[in-house]
Amino acid sequence: MKLKTIFSKFIIMLMALSLFSSFGNTRVHADAYKVVTLGGDLTEQQKDDMLKYFGVTRQDVNVIEVNIDEERKYLGNVATSEQIGTKSISSSYVEPTSSGGLNVTTNNIYWVSSSMIKNALITAGIKNANVKVSAPFNVSGTAALTGILKGFESSSSGNKIDEDKKEAANDELMTTGNLGDKIGKDKAAGLINDIKTQVVKEKPKTEEGVRQIVENVTNNYNLNLSTGDIDKITSLMTKINGLNLNFGDIKGQLSSVADQLKGNLSSQQTQGFFTKIINAIQEFFSNLF
Repeated sequence: MKLKTIFSKFIIMLMALSLFSSFGNTRVHADAYKVVTLGGDLTEQQKDDMLKYFGVTRQDVNVIEVNIDEERKYLGNVATSEQIGTKSISSSYVEPTSSGGLNVTTNNIYWVSSSMIKNALITAGIKNANVKVSAPFNVSGTAALTGILKGFESSSSGNKIDEDKKEAANDELMTTGNLGDKIGKDKAAGLINDIKTQVVKEKPKTEEGVRQIVENVTNNYNLNLSTGDIDKITSLMTKINGLNLNFGDIKGQLSSVADQLKGNLSSQQTQGFFTKIINAIQEFFSNLF
């Protein structure tokens, strides 16, 4: 009788361990550290292709979808209907890290640059992460940030991001992109980053104080922007100023973006210089013959 009782307890213990193990496995998958967000309008084949591009399987990561209604929620007030589009295509890979800063890459994204996304993520309060943005074919990438932020919130280390920060980050992305159409992506990203640095550092008390910073930094870039452009940047920076971002916390991030953009611009200028020399040499010899 005693042996039967011991055997029964043993069986119960095995069942309990099995049940605990089952819950443990489910929890690990549900709280996956890495997240992939997929455009809700992609075909199943395109979704599989995106996972392959990111180098993961559905068992490796949390996979969530982003629909067009979510994109309109954050872009509706800062982007035109043409810029938003009618389908959710952009996808992203989000891996929060404990150090290393923000590493952002893009693929098949022609309007939004990695620097623009990085700038917006700083505004949203993201400090360290590896982020990849892609699509199965060329898209503008205006909705990429919506998916990325949703990915952060869905990761095991993610916290809810304030709605005000989400709106400001999306506004920053669109404002920089529209400005980039006029003066170039890198120069636009650099300008917005420099203005944001001054605004967060000085914390002006009035919108007029914000506008003064916008005009001063713009003049340093020797840019002749329209009153409408200045108004839009001032509106964005007033919104960012209201977030009460801590300059000490993001100083290093802002400096990192500025250094990267200066390097890009310097490289472009050098490349342009040598291109002019080569073209001049080719023209010289073609005139000889």
